[in-house]
Amino acid sequence: MEVRRSIGNRKVPGPDAVPYHRGPDYLIAHACFDCRKAWKRSGGREHTCPECGKALALMGRTFRSPAKREDDQWEKARRLWAAGFRFWSYRSFPEAEAFPEQLREVDAFITRNTEHPMRTKTQARMP
Repeated sequence: MEVRRSIGNRKVPGPDAVPYHRGPDYLIAHACFDCRKAWKRSGGREHTCPECGKALALMGRTFRSPAKREDDQWEKARRLWAAGFRFWSYRSFPEAEAFPEQLREVDAFITRNTEHPMRTKTQARMP
């Protein structure tokens, strides 16, 4: 057996190693403002829209996409995203002002909430 092993005719398999399973990815809502669709994707990297190929905007865990025909709601979400707001849970910040319901309230909301806990420190570039 040693001779066969030394000349390469005998391959000895290594121990059976159980592959490490890290579990399912933590999925976060991403949106395409051009296609007006949202998908849940992992948050660790950049993603592209499956339909148009443009970059998806990372929205946050609590984002609920409006219907495709609701132009004002998509524009509201786009403006909030561009101003640096993300849709995360308010549980840790019960005193924070809730996002506006209507598009006409967005500009005043953005101006009022420069230190909002759901706002990133930098303005976002449109994908």
